[in-house]
Amino acid sequence: MLVREWRIFGLEVACSDDDGSLAISPPLLAALARRLAVPADEISPSDVTLVRRSLDARPRRPRRAAPPPPPAVRWSYVVDVTLAREVARRLRPQPGRQLPAARERARDSSVRRGGGEARRVVVVGAGPCGLFAALELARAGHRVTLCERGKPVEERGKSIGALIKRGEVDPESNFCYGEGGAGTWSDGKLTTRIGRNSAEVRHVLETLVRFGAPARILVDGAPHLGTDNLVRLLKAFRRELQSLGACLRWDARVERLLVADGRVRGVALASGESVGADAVLVAAGHSARELYAELLRCGATLVPKDFAVGFRVEHPQQSINEAQYGELAALCLARGQGPLPPAAYRLATTVADGRDVARRAARGVYSFCMCPGGQIVPTALDAAHLCINGMSYSNRGSRWANSAVVVSVGASFGDTEGVSLERVGGHAELAGLAFQEAMEERAAAMGGGKVVCPVQRVSDFLEGRLSEGVLPESSYRIGVVSAPLHELYPEPLTHALREGLRKFAASMPGFDSEEALLHGVETRTSSPVQVARDNVTLEATTLRGLYPAGEGAGYAGGIVSAAVDGVRVARAVVDAMSKLDSSEPSVA
Repeated sequence: MLVREWRIFGLEVACSDDDGSLAISPPLLAALARRLAVPADEISPSDVTLVRRSLDARPRRPRRAAPPPPPAVRWSYVVDVTLAREVARRLRPQPGRQLPAARERARDSSVRRGGGEARRVVVVGAGPCGLFAALELARAGHRVTLCERGKPVEERGKSIGALIKRGEVDPESNFCYGEGGAGTWSDGKLTTRIGRNSAEVRHVLETLVRFGAPARILVDGAPHLGTDNLVRLLKAFRRELQSLGACLRWDARVERLLVADGRVRGVALASGESVGADAVLVAAGHSARELYAELLRCGATLVPKDFAVGFRVEHPQQSINEAQYGELAALCLARGQGPLPPAAYRLATTVADGRDVARRAARGVYSFCMCPGGQIVPTALDAAHLCINGMSYSNRGSRWANSAVVVSVGASFGDTEGVSLERVGGHAELAGLAFQEAMEERAAAMGGGKVVCPVQRVSDFLEGRLSEGVLPESSYRIGVVSAPLHELYPEPLTHALREGLRKFAASMPGFDSEEALLHGVETRTSSPVQVARDNVTLEATTLRGLYPAGEGAGYAGGIVSAAVDGVRVARAVVDAMSKLDSSEPSVA
């Protein structure tokens, strides 16, 4: 059978010829016509569907030895096109260039209802994982209680305002806790390593659009929402859950799991109230540290895993634009409104562990959660600990660019050996948490308390000296103070971060300029433990009725992957509830 619908990859349009819209433009049609070797007037815009659009600023590689070429900034498109028979007849599949377009079946975003009665399910945590899990369960007809220790997004905004303006930390309502989780006040990135074309990722993105996200996230190569869009979206998400009968409980910190006969039967809240359940899905995020000890107490298995720590580095956004776009940086107009978006970067390298040359252990050093046109914010839960993150609004319009620069740490490198376990109840499995907290205490002390951030020029960090004189301006609004960040982490980590920064500066001139400012510390890039669960049922391996999910359980990293894991685990719960013996009544 003749295939007339084809997916065409890698159509390039110079940024100077692209107006930044998602329309099927004449330059895009011309690029498609060249690829197909047909006159441009033989292709109608109505026959073309935009699938993906991404910015490519990688330099063209010169032949042999030659000076580095200037950035060749262009938009790269993937499109589906319906072709005339004579054109389609001569095409042959070439992966990465052209393939028959897959016919997408209509997606049913609802969950198939399992057999039997509606069961009571408690979901712990209202981040992306918990929200999507609650939505799937409620659509399946189960009685869902969503317990969130923080506040709804409107009230949470007031708590964050008090933190930013006056340095007042509310331990239960902050940048980590509350409706939407830690991702609400972030850059709102929707990138994921799962695969943009997977049905689960598409389901998550389409759900976000239905709740108010801009439709361009379905085609942007590096989609992001921004805090302002996330706040509006969360309100719509909440209304949908309530319309399905879900009970949303705010200021409801889960203090204990209720276990009987080796099975979780509900949760006990800090208020003293108990909530019964046939299953408990824990999607608490990786900052709910006291919950890990409770999981261990109840018999769940926790396995240490590697994670990453480091700093946030901040540059003037204009300097990143110039490094990435060259002469075209002028197309990035003020407040993110130009035809080119504020430039981003992603850097990674490996560094030999200076502590063990004979073994030649290598650590990854990489940028993480880069925020163009963003700001640095505190994610501390109390004044005695300091950690930070980056955030931005949808227009990415600030004067600064920031990114975490982190190094791999963990048990496999021996970093947690000798760490005091007193702060984590003596649990060896939680040594990574103890390490994180110790670094956050050091950072708070270096800042002098009151959530003031210790900073150091990149150039001074590389040379091991305190930054003196007038510091570069920072987006961190509570205040900064010069501090010897080169003394904060153990020497093997400092050595790796220095070597990584030197390599980044070699590949991206200006990365170590006098305007580049390190802020301490970034410690919560991912969970340092994983809660063991069955690969098929997704139930905890050693505690029936418990379903660990999302970032805090060690199965996700970022908004989309956390949401996808919430969907997967919720559907596993639906299957499990349908198989419960009908003689076993639902928890009242």
